[in-house]
Amino acid sequence: MTESVYIIGGSGFIGKHISVFLSEYYDVIIFDKIIDRDYFTLYPTIKCYELDVVTNLIPPAFETPSFILNLASTLVTATRELKDLDQVISENVKIVMNLYDRFHNQNTLKLFIQFGSIEEYGNGQSPYVEEQREIPNSTYGILKQTTSNLALLLQSNQGFPAMVVRPGNLFGKYQNDQRFVSYLFNQLKQNKTVEVTLCEQKRDFIYVVDFVRIIQKILKRYEVFVGEIVNVSSGESIQLKQILEQMKSLLASTSEILYGEIPYRENEPMDLRCSVIKIEKLLGEPMKKNTMKRLEDYIKMTK
Repeated sequence: MTESVYIIGGSGFIGKHISVFLSEYYDVIIFDKIIDRDYFTLYPTIKCYELDVVTNLIPPAFETPSFILNLASTLVTATRELKDLDQVISENVKIVMNLYDRFHNQNTLKLFIQFGSIEEYGNGQSPYVEEQREIPNSTYGILKQTTSNLALLLQSNQGFPAMVVRPGNLFGKYQNDQRFVSYLFNQLKQNKTVEVTLCEQKRDFIYVVDFVRIIQKILKRYEVFVGEIVNVSSGESIQLKQILEQMKSLLASTSEILYGEIPYRENEPMDLRCSVIKIEKLLGEPMKKNTMKRLEDYIKMTK
């Protein structure tokens, strides 16, 4: 019998990629407040249900799956604005607790993955290791740290089979146009002016196609991941200017690049890199990816 995976918040950028890839191995069911029906019509084996998991439990008619992936978040940008922080944290804590309340007494659940963020490390020392103290410098980072800690609390105190995945800087098809790589792609492809910072900062990128394959490997080895936090990224940091110039060359773009047009954010980390030693050890294989080559793959797939 095929095992099932529930993907909470599965209609977004990451969810689209994870659901399609995992549907080759599992019965995939998505719960999200808004479902992209046009997209999922192309994948009829993936079942989709509109449900606001902030205010609702998954109905009892749905059997407990083998795996739950919680991608749901009511905040999706790394904002530093504190407006409505208490409400945002409350909503996202409620999501985790609703999933816990619905499934914690079911021994068929093998693994619950709470998706955190590299933003949780904030002003911490790079390369980021999972054991270091988090020093978030954004509202998003605080939110993700809160829900990550809650998931691990439920694991340690209540025996809920939870873990936390902290992705690096993801990029890929269907991503929001405000993200760095997707913004560059859209501007450069149309030969439009590109307004950026000086782009001296370094970031640790991972292609979403690689990311979802790693998630599938985690599910296969779920026993060793319960109770753990793992970084999932390339393990290398690349200067943003190098990314920009490479993409401009690959797209043969004539765009004007306005370096320094946008100021750095307050407390901008200049070298953001994840240690991938732990995930390599748990999976028993190397994690390092050729980010520049994956950028080329992304451009070929997207344009």
